[in-house]
Amino acid sequence: MIRKLVLISAASLALVACGDAQQVVDDNDAIETVSETPDVAVIPTLEPVSASEVDIDFEPSLGICTFEADGETLLVAGATGEEGTSGLGVVRMNGQDLRLQAGELGGPDALSVGPMLHGDDYTVEIDRAETGTEAQMESLSYEATLTLRKEGMSEVVYGPGRWECSV
Repeated sequence: MIRKLVLISAASLALVACGDAQQVVDDNDAIETVSETPDVAVIPTLEPVSASEVDIDFEPSLGICTFEADGETLLVAGATGEEGTSGLGVVRMNGQDLRLQAGELGGPDALSVGPMLHGDDYTVEIDRAETGTEAQMESLSYEATLTLRKEGMSEVVYGPGRWECSV
C-alpha cells in the first residue's frame, strides 16, 4: 500500500512538473531584464574641439598641439609661458570643455613629446611615435593615440591619429 502511494505521489509530481514545463513553452514572450551594475560607469565620448573655441590664453609664439583622429580634433594643448611652466589642454565631453593641466613642467617641449594631462577625475595621455614628419610650415606631426581615463573606471583609446605641434 505504501508502495502504491509512493508511485501515485511520484506520478502526480511528474505531471505537475510537466504542467509547469508546458506553461513555460506556451509563454514564449521575451522578458525584459534590467541589470544593475553600479560599479560600471561609461566614460563620455570626446567631441570635436578647435583652438579658436577654447578659453585659454596660449602663448602664440610657442605654438599649439592638437590630437586628431578620424578627421576631428579631440584635444587642443599649448603653453602659457616659456620653459619651466606646465602646459594646458582642453577636451570636450557632453558639450562642456574640460580644462586639463600637464603633469610635467617644461613648456612647449614637454607637450610636444606627448603629455599626460589631468583635470577633475580625468586623465588624458598622448602616446606618440618617436619619429615625426613635417606637417605644415614649422610644425611636426606624429602618429599617436589618445587615452582617456576616469578615476576608478576603465579607459577609452582614440586612434590611431595624429599629434601635431606647431612652432
